[in-house]
Amino acid sequence: MKKIIGLGLSGFATFFSMQLSAQSYSEESLIFSRISPGGSARIQAMGGSQVALGGDYSSSFSNPAGLGFFNRSEATFSLGTNFYNSTSSYLGTSTSDSRSNFNVPGFSLVFHSDKNKGKLISGNFGISLSRTNNFNQNFTYSGTNPHNSIIDFFVEQANGATPDQFGQNGYSYYSLSRLAFNNYLIGPVSEVVPNGDSSQYHTYANQIPFQRERVKINGAQNQVNVSYGVNLNDFFYLGATVGLPSFNYHSLKTYSESFASGPLFGLNLNEDYTIKGAGINTTVGAIVKPKEFIQFGLSVATPTYYYSVADNYNATLSSGWNNYSFVDVTYPSHNTVLNGVRDSISQLIANYTLTTPWRIKAGATFFIQKHGLITAEVEKVNYSKSKLSSQTTGLDFTQDNADIKSLYANVFNFRFGGEYRFGKFRGRVGYSYMPNPYVVQNKTDNTTTSYSAGVGYRTSKFYVDLAVIQTQWNSSYFPYTVNSVYSPVVTLKNSNLSAMVTVGYNL
Repeated sequence: MKKIIGLGLSGFATFFSMQLSAQSYSEESLIFSRISPGGSARIQAMGGSQVALGGDYSSSFSNPAGLGFFNRSEATFSLGTNFYNSTSSYLGTSTSDSRSNFNVPGFSLVFHSDKNKGKLISGNFGISLSRTNNFNQNFTYSGTNPHNSIIDFFVEQANGATPDQFGQNGYSYYSLSRLAFNNYLIGPVSEVVPNGDSSQYHTYANQIPFQRERVKINGAQNQVNVSYGVNLNDFFYLGATVGLPSFNYHSLKTYSESFASGPLFGLNLNEDYTIKGAGINTTVGAIVKPKEFIQFGLSVATPTYYYSVADNYNATLSSGWNNYSFVDVTYPSHNTVLNGVRDSISQLIANYTLTTPWRIKAGATFFIQKHGLITAEVEKVNYSKSKLSSQTTGLDFTQDNADIKSLYANVFNFRFGGEYRFGKFRGRVGYSYMPNPYVVQNKTDNTTTSYSAGVGYRTSKFYVDLAVIQTQWNSSYFPYTVNSVYSPVVTLKNSNLSAMVTVGYNL
């Protein structure tokens, strides 16, 4: 069962702060664990720093104690757009690509209730939606590969399987090597050596290929938050959230190779891969305000348990033969003339569960009289604590879970922001830093940095906030892997310019 995704996952690609290479399900665990702080345009303009800053619906996701600062009911709605750009480098060739996306990154309802029961001043119930990942992007690469072809990957994947294993009930039926076999791109050694080893494979195509691929990604990761926060004597604030996260990730890849001359002139591989998941988590937090000019915040989010994750994969492979006379020296009845062949597979790959790590945040906010504030936070996430569990017969995650423990690091993410107030207007700036999540640094530094700014306008009845965020990161993408030092790798420079507006109304 797992063999079907041998190449499907090797082309895993994600948006925002994620690495663009996944060789196994272990990479998938990182993609859905390395999330960004969701929230309003105000919070996004301040780098996402919010754990010690209340009075914003964003607190439902980061630190629900912040809901205790509300002194009236409120409704908000946000709109956003993203402009993604990539520059790939592959075998000495540079290629640019871009993508834009319009989205609804959040909305909320907060209901205020005065208590006036001793130290309990008020309580606030909130329900909100926060977008934590936007996967929408495109990237393209191309180049002449003097070392190998994707056909070499097919050969290595097929070795050890006799041709009957590509049949309907065979172990390798749901594999890309079966597509290659049915396209005559690979064949058992017995085709060229009389009575040769039928479990070892060869190829008739030994030329230098020109390779090109375009990857198109759609989808997002969101969380619905059901929260409650209380105000105790304007000094101590407590809150809790039940989070209902979900994700929908869809990649459409078009890969091709062309050769200068026959017998094979080229091949095309189209892959359509979808992952959907739904889960649950809990966040608890506290904020203490010992003085009017300072407050401290702390929140703990339990691991997210994605109790339902489903993958669906489809692939089509076509080859361009031009009147090529195929000869099988062992079985002459197989002889034929090739003029282009096509095959495809369609299969629900797997159903499984994913558990992501604990998240611990701490921060402080300093108020500069009535003029503004400075806020900062640090977040601890140990990506090596993710875990996969199979719900599909024949799919085993033992090696993937071992990879998670050995590959990923315990990191600290930092976010900073500031706000200046002048009458009804606000000006904001921010910065966030997410370090490399790998224990051992590879050729690409996966650190993600964001710079943000924004403005706002507030009255006693409504407010409007605007944020602009520039995010940049480097990443790697492996089209396929072969058992040599020449596995091809694409390096990408990524940037995303996003804009977001939040409108709030006091009920």
